[in-house]
Amino acid sequence: MEKVFNQFKNMLVVHPKYKGHVCGYNDSHIILAVESTSKDFFRKIHNPTIMEEYKDSKYRYVFEDERELIKQSNNEVKINRS
Repeated sequence: MEKVFNQFKNMLVVHPKYKGHVCGYNDSHIILAVESTSKDFFRKIHNPTIMEEYKDSKYRYVFEDERELIKQSNNEVKINRS
């Protein structure tokens, strides 16, 4: 997961109901930091590696799928080439 994290760290990921930045990982997931107080997101995750700037209490965390990171990264490259 560390290799995937290093490839996408700080990338903005946008979903229909929320958006967040790639901020960390654990043994099996990439983690997004979402500015929210909603209980739909996590504040505590088992054994995470989180970037210092995203440890603030204003952030909640959600797991992100690696395929979604690749998809949005590819879309960003296409937009920048246009």
